[in-house]
Amino acid sequence: MSTSEISREIEYTSSEQSKVHDFNINDKNSIKLIVPPTVYPPRRDTKLLLKGLNRIKLKPGHLVEIGCGSGAISIAKAMEGWNVTAFDVNPLAVVATKGNSQAAGVNDRVAVEEGGVGEENWSLPTNADLVVWNLPYLSPDFENMLGPMEEAALTDERNRGWSEQLLDLANVESQCGTIFVLLMNSDSNPKNSPLTWLRKGWSKRSLAVERVGDDTLEVIAFWRPGFGCEPAYLEETKSTMDEARNLPKCGWQRIRSGKQTSGRGRKGSIWHSNHGDMIASWSVQLEEINRWTPGLLQVSIGASICEALGVQLKWPNDLYWQGKKCGGILLESSTYDGTIRIGVGLNKNTGEIDGVSYSGWNEYYSDIDSNEMFKIIDAAIGSILDPTPLIETSENILWQQKSWTKLSELLSTGVVVRFEGNAVNIVGLRETGNLRAYSDSSEYEISDVDDFSVTF
Repeated sequence: MSTSEISREIEYTSSEQSKVHDFNINDKNSIKLIVPPTVYPPRRDTKLLLKGLNRIKLKPGHLVEIGCGSGAISIAKAMEGWNVTAFDVNPLAVVATKGNSQAAGVNDRVAVEEGGVGEENWSLPTNADLVVWNLPYLSPDFENMLGPMEEAALTDERNRGWSEQLLDLANVESQCGTIFVLLMNSDSNPKNSPLTWLRKGWSKRSLAVERVGDDTLEVIAFWRPGFGCEPAYLEETKSTMDEARNLPKCGWQRIRSGKQTSGRGRKGSIWHSNHGDMIASWSVQLEEINRWTPGLLQVSIGASICEALGVQLKWPNDLYWQGKKCGGILLESSTYDGTIRIGVGLNKNTGEIDGVSYSGWNEYYSDIDSNEMFKIIDAAIGSILDPTPLIETSENILWQQKSWTKLSELLSTGVVVRFEGNAVNIVGLRETGNLRAYSDSSEYEISDVDDFSVTF
């Protein structure tokens, strides 16, 4: 810190008094926190983070909190039986968390250390079940109210952002069985985008959302699909959808192949694939998805994949890039073995079949191989369906809204939509996954893709 910053830190510390904050853990319990003048007090974002954490149904284990501040989250989770390791780069926050933990009677379950992401020689504890971080952002109403040390701790890293730096640590240290829970403010801070994690193969699930002023604060859980279990792999197969029938009937099961010779698409059509394409299938137990209608499930999977790749969704299951098909999704159910199989095919390179051009991911994504592309698709599907983490799944209405948003991207580009020979306007998506449409004289509900066409 500069000389002026040191002077201001001393001024705040000596002139202001610590304040007592009541922090409600739930409807019945609250804790009193003594917060020094230069330590960030518990606020709405702290309560939102705790609300999100309550949607994770793990038995108490080891929780790591980065940026513990006055200790509100660490103490609340310790009172539930968690063993907590809390970190903060502000030594006054370390002292506050230690003192507040002792006052709450949980100091035997809360270890507090100075340090954090970006500090020299700092690393994540390797045995954590949960890693929690209210990612740094400095709310405008706190500027010039905290000491320079705490302002620095609450301001995002200038270049890549703290979220991405934490992701680097998570990847290097192979935290396969760890759930990361981050409170992110991506409206005013694009460096906090959850897509950064998704595109590195981490599934994500929204736990709590709240609009605060001009910002949307969102608590998001990230984990490795299947907690890092590897997919089955075949160098060559006739169809990964057929191979998926033989996968175990538990856990997060998927199979990919380097080459597929007899792939199929919707209603038995041929799915052409070339060497280097991403070809894979997933097998999911019906009990895991019985809350879904097949139509909404199919379009939601497409929306999740499109979000990850930055491509467009053509109802109900085709992926498009600049007016050309680049991939497709197929769902098949097996009532006799209680599973639904999900097949995804993505072209790597551009090409042409029967006079029709198609696109490849080399046009719209960085030059990665099929294995890296599989990890992104696996994370996108896992965000919806992976049963491995004990996290409450998102409501269907959320995916209905997300799916409509992705469908609207394509519909807003000036395409011509026809249904049963009539030009129609698509105006919405039903909870069943069917489309709502109007012509000049009629209202329609579209459930059959055979009567539906889009002209670019």
